[in-house]
Amino acid sequence: MKKLTPRAIRKAHLLMSLLWAFLAVPSVIWWKDSVLWVIIISIYANVVGHLAGYTAARADEAAEATETTEAAEAKRESSII
Repeated sequence: MKKLTPRAIRKAHLLMSLLWAFLAVPSVIWWKDSVLWVIIISIYANVVGHLAGYTAARADEAAEATETTEAAEAKRESSII
């Protein structure tokens, strides 16, 4: 499975932001009474929310791993001295 890199995530967010900004005009003019459109927006919001949570969890795991590594190195250095 291909890893999601921060750069790819950033590009995806930019692309989707531009897409939703572009779709704002038809939403207000023609689709304001469309139930299907509300369903699509809701699904998109759920997907983006979960992706944001997933990304935050990955960042937290990376920070935790870095802290563990640094603590182990500091302990090893102090035992050498």
